[in-house]
Amino acid sequence: QAYAEFKASIGAFCGMGLPWPSLLSLPVIQFLFLLALVTFARTDAKCDLEVPPRPKQQETLKVMKRDWVSHELVSEVAAILLEDVLMYDVVRHQPESGPLDDLKALSLDQADANFEVWQGGKEKELHTWVDNGHATITGGHSMLAEDGIYTLRHTIERFPEAEFYQYLQSPQLQWVFASSSFQKGEAESDPSHLCASPAWNCTDFIWQPPLCRNGTMRCLGQVLHDYPHYSQGVIEQQIANNGLPLSTVYLTRLSKQIAIWNAWASKKDILVKHHYPSEGVDGVPRSAFVPIQFSPKRYGCNATETATPEGGFSCRLEAKRLLKVASPRFMDSGDARYFAQRFSLNSDDYDRLFDLWRHYDGDAYSAACSWLKEKGSLKWGSWIRFSKQVRFIREFPPVDGCFPTFYFFMIAALTVAFVHQVLPSCFRACKGWCTRSKSDNPNWEPTDLSDIQRRMNDRANYTLPDFTSKLVACRSSSFVEVKMALLRGSMGFMSFFRDEEDFCYDPGKAMLPPRASSCFRQYFQTSLQVLVYILTSGLAHIAVSALIFALATGMVGALLAEVRATMEKNKQVDPLLQVEDWYTTWLSKMQTITVLMDDFKFLPTFFITYMIGQDVSRWLQWLQIMFKVQGRLHDVALVVASSYRKVNDPTIGKEQRQMLFKWYRYINAIHYMGYFKLAPSIGTSAEGVLQDLRTVGLLRDAECQQLQFATAKLRDTLVSWLGQLWHEELERGWVQSLDSDVFMRKICELRGVLAQLSDMQDMQISQMVRVMMVVVTNILLGLALIGYPTKMYEQTTECFQFWPLVASYLYFICYRGMLHVMFILDKGPFYAKGDCVNIDALLVSTERFVFHVFRTSFRSSEKQLQFALK
Repeated sequence: QAYAEFKASIGAFCGMGLPWPSLLSLPVIQFLFLLALVTFARTDAKCDLEVPPRPKQQETLKVMKRDWVSHELVSEVAAILLEDVLMYDVVRHQPESGPLDDLKALSLDQADANFEVWQGGKEKELHTWVDNGHATITGGHSMLAEDGIYTLRHTIERFPEAEFYQYLQSPQLQWVFASSSFQKGEAESDPSHLCASPAWNCTDFIWQPPLCRNGTMRCLGQVLHDYPHYSQGVIEQQIANNGLPLSTVYLTRLSKQIAIWNAWASKKDILVKHHYPSEGVDGVPRSAFVPIQFSPKRYGCNATETATPEGGFSCRLEAKRLLKVASPRFMDSGDARYFAQRFSLNSDDYDRLFDLWRHYDGDAYSAACSWLKEKGSLKWGSWIRFSKQVRFIREFPPVDGCFPTFYFFMIAALTVAFVHQVLPSCFRACKGWCTRSKSDNPNWEPTDLSDIQRRMNDRANYTLPDFTSKLVACRSSSFVEVKMALLRGSMGFMSFFRDEEDFCYDPGKAMLPPRASSCFRQYFQTSLQVLVYILTSGLAHIAVSALIFALATGMVGALLAEVRATMEKNKQVDPLLQVEDWYTTWLSKMQTITVLMDDFKFLPTFFITYMIGQDVSRWLQWLQIMFKVQGRLHDVALVVASSYRKVNDPTIGKEQRQMLFKWYRYINAIHYMGYFKLAPSIGTSAEGVLQDLRTVGLLRDAECQQLQFATAKLRDTLVSWLGQLWHEELERGWVQSLDSDVFMRKICELRGVLAQLSDMQDMQISQMVRVMMVVVTNILLGLALIGYPTKMYEQTTECFQFWPLVASYLYFICYRGMLHVMFILDKGPFYAKGDCVNIDALLVSTERFVFHVFRTSFRSSEKQLQFALK
């Protein structure tokens, strides 16, 4: 019907074009419709008992479901609890054989459980498959099952003697019950084909006792029986062994109920095989059924029940408990066994289930689900014990719970790390490969000033300018001019050629040395300048690293939240089940890490405080020595300048000016070489620095060749040249002998501060102490990575928590940031991404000082003539 409506609706929607009825008959369309219908039915069939999420048992159970109503209801109740509460995969197994074979099937693991086993006629099977087999009786329901031959109450009211079986032998009652007899039974009522067997020997699905078949008596009365495998052979034995001239007609359940209702409505007399618990007959009250009384077992009748009409049973059918029988495999499953042993229904439960079954028009599943919801866990909660713990990882890869949050933090951390660390390195390598120049050739020598600038830029490129610095430099270069000068390797000191003729010009005609590429050091005072410094310094790197650390903390926090959620789920699964698992152990260890982290803070804090103080002192000492070098050079320049008295003499003035230019070259060359192997732009190659100085005119070719034999002591050799030059000039009488003592003392001091400047690289804090400090600080951060989320997540199971991430970010900034500051200070004032200074400002300042001091006594030729005439 649903499929027909589906075809009609599609045809109405697309009421033109193709012949839809024929198109919809295609197998593909039919399959898709049935698939959608089955999917909807399976989705809708879920019985929501408000049970918290639980792990699947990963085990399939086959629950027997017979076709009588009470069995259907009981089986559905059990199946729903096993499937939706105990999380088994349940299959409703509907056997093709009769109920007599159920115990055999359970014993052989062909099915797993039968929660309503009627004992009538099964004594042999119980002995064979339970007592001597592998099936197990797990208990019974809290009520007694009744079965037998019944009549209606109005018959008893008219014929009170009809309540006892002896009176059924009288001709009068035979004719009374003959009025409702059937001429033949129904083939549908005998799916097991028992009627065709010799034990039954039915005619038109009507069984007659031997006394009627052999003609001794006529069987006028008739018992309406449903399927012959219900209470198989027991009713027939009662009739035959008590000599009752009654036949048994086998009808379907519906036909039997119609016959009962008609007899009740018309007040006719009828005999029926009836049982309880039963859904009864719609419209006929339960009290209308009156059992026919047979002799009790203790009065000597045969009470042995067999499964064929040929047995000797003749007693009253005693009320017996409905059994629950399970297979060996079912009993091996602990939670299922616990349920089977405690699952029990009473008569009120059965009656309510039957009412709901009628309310849902015979839908056993809906009736069972509604009854479970109505009773709630107060009724069935005691039947349940869920011992299967909720696993932390329920599938691989895990995609539920807090794991999506974990993946988000992990991907974010890896992305930030890749963009911050790997990508710049790749760009740097590609740029270096693509911009190879002739400077890569070791035999290449600079020939002009532009070659020197490219060479110095290549030397400084070991530290690339970051994007923020470039951006700020484009908008406002004054904020980062010192840093950009170091990163680009630009030096005003090396941007022009020193010409002797130009130096010897009269005042006002010589070229003044150009300005430096930037100031010596920048100071940040406003909030904007401080922000720019943070963004363009190594602290920005720490900020990004702290973000990665915070994201990693989020990963740990997500896992921690998932563990806590798993514990809560396990508590909800079964609060009484106290099992020491790894979750509890893991959380206790995490708490221990938190305590350890709090106790461990002192040592890294002490180390960092001490080491920062030492590095700050060392960094300031760098500046002090640099200023001392400049001061000693100024002193030497003053002594030399004051010793030359005849720079304006017409005879030797030009030669003395030329000698002052030589002093000028040597002093500036010494100052430049003072930062050899210290400043990145100057480099570490002795040949390279000599080539640079020759190109800018501070050294001659012969001097460079001479210095190549003293590459290990370039500075000291040049300082010694100053002494030699002084004594040469002293012998010529061009300098004053009175200044010799002062001069020699000053150049000795100069040599000392130059050596001190060179040795500052080796004046570092003990590496053992430094390494130990880094180790203990990283240990603290490692403990914080695990322990800090534990501390912050203590009272919550949320996957994402904002404040723990902020706290972890600041925690990393505080400790790792101070480590970074220490590393930056340890690199000295020449590292461009730290608190740097530009030596170009010192070099240019000294050169200008020497330029002006040496030329301060120069007079123009016109003034010299006027002085001579005067």
